[in-house]
Amino acid sequence: MRKFIGSATNDNFSVGCTGQTVYLFDKSGDEIAKFKDIIYAYTPILSSDGKLLVVKSTAGMLAVYSLETFSLVKKFRFSKVDGAQDDGCCFSTDGKSFVNIERQKDALHSTVSIYDISDFSLVKQVSFDDYTALNYIECDENTNTFYVLGYMRDADKVFDYGFVAVFAENELYNVTPITTKEYEFYNEYKHLELMGFSEYAVENTDLEGVHELRTMHPSLKDLYMSYHSSK
Repeated sequence: MRKFIGSATNDNFSVGCTGQTVYLFDKSGDEIAKFKDIIYAYTPILSSDGKLLVVKSTAGMLAVYSLETFSLVKKFRFSKVDGAQDDGCCFSTDGKSFVNIERQKDALHSTVSIYDISDFSLVKQVSFDDYTALNYIECDENTNTFYVLGYMRDADKVFDYGFVAVFAENELYNVTPITTKEYEFYNEYKHLELMGFSEYAVENTDLEGVHELRTMHPSLKDLYMSYHSSK
């Protein structure tokens, strides 16, 4: 039995990524397609309407597939930085955009790129300075608000403190320092979530009570609101 590094599931399909191959299964578990369009492809993301699958490669590529025709729609290199491209990505809940955290200048510089899902053309890119590192981004299903987890580097360019923030209008708002314990927890949990709680990802985590946590679904919005809801 294959052990997938990354996986994703919705009501109709499940996806498994080995790195070289992307497998698509129907809800009965029967294989209906497999793709070998990009390498180091570990992260599958399903659109909320169930029509698109995006697979992200750590080598700096995206592959977009139609779940109506089971075919490749588009593949492209989003960055010349080959490697270290394992940060978060998500669809907007309004069904208009795909948002990807990328390394554009080098492995230390974070960029948020927004793509129009009608053709995956680049809408905008927002780059951050040497001291601001972004790890994960998610979109609230009710408000279409983007929440970001990241960390700040100190003068020596090493970890200083973690933060949670809102990403809107080309910048980060209310950058809120969090405890190191919170940062480490959410950084690891969001990695598991991005990998679809695959068997491989669960076996390689130090988090305890993963299956219970999965049902609780701690979100970056929850973390953000724990600091701001009473203010």
